[in-house]
Amino acid sequence: MKNFKNIIAGLLTLLTAAWSLSGCSLFNKNAQEDYDYQKFILDDHIHMTAWAYLKLRANGTAANPGDTIFRYMKKAIDYSGIDTAEYMKSDRTYIFLHNDAIKKLTSNKVTSGFFFDYPIVTALDPSTGLPKTTVPATQWDQYSKQTVKAYLQYLIINGNWNFNNLQPGPNILTTLLPAGSVATRESKLGFLVTPATVPGTTDGKTTIAATYTFSVTGTGFDPEGKINIQLGNTADSKLFINGFNVVRSSGYYADNNSSIHVWGTTVTPTR
Repeated sequence: MKNFKNIIAGLLTLLTAAWSLSGCSLFNKNAQEDYDYQKFILDDHIHMTAWAYLKLRANGTAANPGDTIFRYMKKAIDYSGIDTAEYMKSDRTYIFLHNDAIKKLTSNKVTSGFFFDYPIVTALDPSTGLPKTTVPATQWDQYSKQTVKAYLQYLIINGNWNFNNLQPGPNILTTLLPAGSVATRESKLGFLVTPATVPGTTDGKTTIAATYTFSVTGTGFDPEGKINIQLGNTADSKLFINGFNVVRSSGYYADNNSSIHVWGTTVTPTR
């Protein structure tokens, strides 16, 4: 037994020496060979207009038929009658809505997104004039074209705003939504009241939901047609819109000196 142990110990010693001399050649010499590292930076330019990009990822392609993440946003554009040339103009910032930002389904029921947060009013309380019963929407044509168009206008910002020029703190920017726009009242959006204070924190470190209220005097949209985009003071520099952060991806540069930021949940159309 003693001799056997000595033999084993000797073999281990030889293997260790062989490992050291051969640079792991006994196992995987190629893993140790040098190679020419090629440094590269991911391209954040999509090399097309915002409109072309939206259509590309709304309808799917032959190569990737399942890529339809903007399908419901394009349905809104088609239904509302908004001029699609607005998505091809220069010096713009576009907030694109992922399907989840409009209608997210759980067990075939709408459980979040615009259709859920601003449901269709089925009955009013006769004593208050406020919505008494509601049901989540399933299609854009349950809302008036006027309201859908106004919502889309709110998601188009004048000026090309991206990580290179957004300033610390709130950036109060002008959208295409005309000041004084009012949402129609087939949905709960028509009763939304602008908060007295801007939601979120001053440094953007955390997300604090504003206490939105609903009233017969509500207008639904920001009275000045303005939006607040804020660069969060975080390691990954996330964007906040009107105090909320559920960005899916951001920082895309489109043609015509424009930018795109993609959102994954409801963009409340008021600061």
